[in-house]
Amino acid sequence: MDGGLNQYAYVNGNPLSYYDPYGLWAWGDPIPQGAVDFSAGFGDTLSLGLTNWARNQMGTNGAVNKCSGYYTAGEVAGVAVDTVIGGAAGWAAAGAKGAGKEFSHWIPNRMGGPRSKWNGNYVTPAQHYYHDPFRYPRGWRDLGDKYPAWLQQLDRIPNVYKGGAAGAAAGAAGAGMNDCTCQ
Repeated sequence: MDGGLNQYAYVNGNPLSYYDPYGLWAWGDPIPQGAVDFSAGFGDTLSLGLTNWARNQMGTNGAVNKCSGYYTAGEVAGVAVDTVIGGAAGWAAAGAKGAGKEFSHWIPNRMGGPRSKWNGNYVTPAQHYYHDPFRYPRGWRDLGDKYPAWLQQLDRIPNVYKGGAAGAAAGAAGAGMNDCTCQ
């Protein structure tokens, strides 16, 4: 005290309105429990449980109510974000019109399928040959047999849907890794 320390520096000189449990900074009103639970569910899902593990290591997991609807809503939001991110990656993987690429429809043009990344991907002529029963590019005899019918259909699914499905699966796996045991 003789060295000039300010006795009123603790929690900005207002210990009736603020608190500082770890001696790091002044906290005002505590974060609402719903926001804590939602954020934890969201983060646990996106991180495949890594944030849950980190809270366990720090001993702060008791602050999260994993049985609350807010936590579940956070998990659902995490799965939704993973789905959108996967779909965006699939959109990028669908490619673009360019040299050596051609558009391969999922629902064929002859059946009214639009030319859109929602309905196909840009692929090489050889790839188009393998999964389209009506596509025979120059030199097709050198390419070998076409894929079986089931694999043709699987390969023709637009990458945006494949990416979205992969993202949803990752999100569901993340939500499944959250050790939530509620009665």
